[in-house]
Amino acid sequence: HKEKFIIHLTGPLSFDPKCRKQFHRLYYNTRDCMVPAYFKRCARLLTQLAKSPRCMER
Repeated sequence: HKEKFIIHLTGPLSFDPKCRKQFHRLYYNTRDCMVPAYFKRCARLLTQLAKSPRCMER
């Protein structure tokens, strides 16, 4: 359910391979992405990560 809910809030996000490690840490290890009550916060953090300069470089 987590993945569907977050995709519903953020839309499809793509991450540069350089950001894979940060994405996995955030998505699988933070309270915001583990507890359903904080999924909106998780979605916001993932969106910020996707828009960060490091993740935008191609």
